[in-house]
Amino acid sequence: MRKFFTGAKGRLLLALLAALLIGVAAAAVSSNGVSPVSAVLSVVLKPLDSASAFLRDRFSDLRLSFRSADRYREEAESLRAQLEAAREQLVEQEKLKQKLAAYESFLDVKSDNPDYTFIPASVVLRDPSDLYGSFTVDRGSSDGVHVNDPVIYGQNLVGVVKEAAPDSAVVYTLFHPSVNVSAYEIRTREDCYTEPQAGAAAKGVIRAAGFTRTGTVSAGGIVCSSGVGGIFPRDLIIGTVQELAGSEGQPDVTALIAPNVSPETLTDVFILTSFEGKAG
Repeated sequence: MRKFFTGAKGRLLLALLAALLIGVAAAAVSSNGVSPVSAVLSVVLKPLDSASAFLRDRFSDLRLSFRSADRYREEAESLRAQLEAAREQLVEQEKLKQKLAAYESFLDVKSDNPDYTFIPASVVLRDPSDLYGSFTVDRGSSDGVHVNDPVIYGQNLVGVVKEAAPDSAVVYTLFHPSVNVSAYEIRTREDCYTEPQAGAAAKGVIRAAGFTRTGTVSAGGIVCSSGVGGIFPRDLIIGTVQELAGSEGQPDVTALIAPNVSPETLTDVFILTSFEGKAG
């Protein structure tokens, strides 16, 4: 018998009896009526309950985190849409501002020249590789636009229509070699004519010839159209004399003229379809 209690089986049995006695004692002193087995299980399973509660809380936080991420994503998309709408409004406002400036610049021209008949047009296409700054507008033959109609911005001559489709027209600027304008310098009244060249166009100026060597034209002089030939009306501004040049023995000198407006920056222009003295 002594060997049984000192052996492994005996020690196990004694341990079980001790646990049972402890449970009975705990039940005896407890006033809540919980059974010993339940009390023991409660003690054993309490850490598992705590771990389960911890994991449940963590998963709840994770679901909340996912919901928050979705909400932030929706708010970001909403803000992005609002920003895009604001940008579109700014673009439209800028277009309206430029169009208003074009009309204001033409207002005095129209009041001083009631014989002008014009069509407003917007620049819709440019060729970046075009050295001469030619562009396409959104008005064409169906609107009354014809080849050789002058194109202006305010009092400034910009160019001339060279091609007219039903819904669009191609405008050659004063830099183009095919556009020649009879002109004069307003202070000296000396006559000249434009002879655009590629080299001058690359520098942003227009070559004009015909000034006499004995004349008094100088840098800063204003050159305007003379109206000779009936293609362009008189007194449209071509530009300002930048410098004069000439060779010894030649009876005349040439001038380099810088236009007052750059065709590359224009968004709206006016096409003169009729004016007093227009040819054909």
